[in-house]
Amino acid sequence: MEKYLIDTHVLIWMAQQPENIPPLAKAILESENEILLSYVCVWEIAIKVRTKKLEIQLELPDYINSSVQKYGFQLFPITLSHIYHTFHLELYHRDPFDRLLIAQSVFEDTPIISSDEIFDSYGVKRIWK
Repeated sequence: MEKYLIDTHVLIWMAQQPENIPPLAKAILESENEILLSYVCVWEIAIKVRTKKLEIQLELPDYINSSVQKYGFQLFPITLSHIYHTFHLELYHRDPFDRLLIAQSVFEDTPIISSDEIFDSYGVKRIWK
């Protein structure tokens, strides 16, 4: 069993637009692999909902808990090491949520499921086909 980290949009699309997820990514997400949902994603969703850039049908804690239950995700904490690792990343991408996800992926040597091609600039193993 392998571990994979997911980008925020993957969680949102699984719940709202599953047709946007390509076959390889979907197969991994539906497998017995360990799928990590970073606290970074929860934080990003909270901000998107609050700023009305995203609408969800449940309160945030219920949305996250139901996603964890439905899809079998494991919540993945942010550590100081992850935060410190962002300091060493080049500034190809300035989005703080994505930079922290990239740092987690690199630091933990864990592939990330994401459509965001800028992640490739950081040498992460990105899954999206």
